[in-house]
Amino acid sequence: MGGFLDGSKVRPAEDVQKGVKFYNFLDVGYGILEEWGYRIRDVFGRGRVLVIHGKRFSREYGERIKWIVGKPKKEISCVVSIGGGSVIDSGKFLAKKLNIPFISIPTLLSSDGIASPVGVRGYKSEFLSLPMGVIVDLEIISSAPRWSFLAGTGDLISNLSASLDWDNFKEKSKEPYSFLASLISKSSALSMLESNPFKNPENLAWGLILSGWAMEIAGSSRPASGPEHKISHALDILNFGEKHGIQVGFFTPLFLNLNGYENWEEVRNYLLNLGFPESLKMSRSFAERVFSIASQTRPHRYTVLEEMGWEEVLRRAIELGFITII
Repeated sequence: MGGFLDGSKVRPAEDVQKGVKFYNFLDVGYGILEEWGYRIRDVFGRGRVLVIHGKRFSREYGERIKWIVGKPKKEISCVVSIGGGSVIDSGKFLAKKLNIPFISIPTLLSSDGIASPVGVRGYKSEFLSLPMGVIVDLEIISSAPRWSFLAGTGDLISNLSASLDWDNFKEKSKEPYSFLASLISKSSALSMLESNPFKNPENLAWGLILSGWAMEIAGSSRPASGPEHKISHALDILNFGEKHGIQVGFFTPLFLNLNGYENWEEVRNYLLNLGFPESLKMSRSFAERVFSIASQTRPHRYTVLEEMGWEEVLRRAIELGFITII
């Protein structure tokens, strides 16, 4: 198996002083789903694993694991989610409620939620527990829709904006700052700038996993969520309709520019070459609503958006061509 940490051989890794945990089961490779199904069954017991999956694309893979681990008949000792973001989040919340381990087996690489301790309900996120395991079968991922690779890349690249913004405004932040979490977050994003997610999804998978662990180290989503996420949340509230990862990725170069990052145009060109939009078209009144409510989506999080004021940020977004007023 390619680059795995076998939970039957490796004990839970934990920084005793900070309480930072690492994954017990971690693997990214081709054709590894069923082998890990048997490993999970051997660790937790047949009939003691609850498998959650979606109704369409992920159903086939979920049924395979269900057949291996058996129908739950006894007290459940582990929750396994096989699917996209909402399926994985459902498993996280259930495992937290039952106080049992959670294992993530994504069928899409659309966000770092595959490996993070954060769960999302509606427009709100909640810090839960780091998954005990993350298993990424690249054979499954290779069949995922094109938008999911763009969204995952955008979500990962946005770490560069989020962590740089965190560095710049750590003194004004209400969230504890972690140099290590910020460094890992930046590294995970920069690793993608030399890679094509369609040709090398393995790099995307490992980057998203690193992003998830950075949040565990920080004790919050801050190393992977900054002003670009605030704008995206505002767009969601106003039903703009684009995928989360594409939205945050699109606005990343803007906030890199506002935070003084010299190579922001390189990041923008990388995203454009993958197929990200060059500009978002909207009326002035809609643009003003988006930028004016963005700060309210995460009021405890101080960013360059609050430092400059939404009016100035919107002016710069229009000036740099990120927003086209129609």
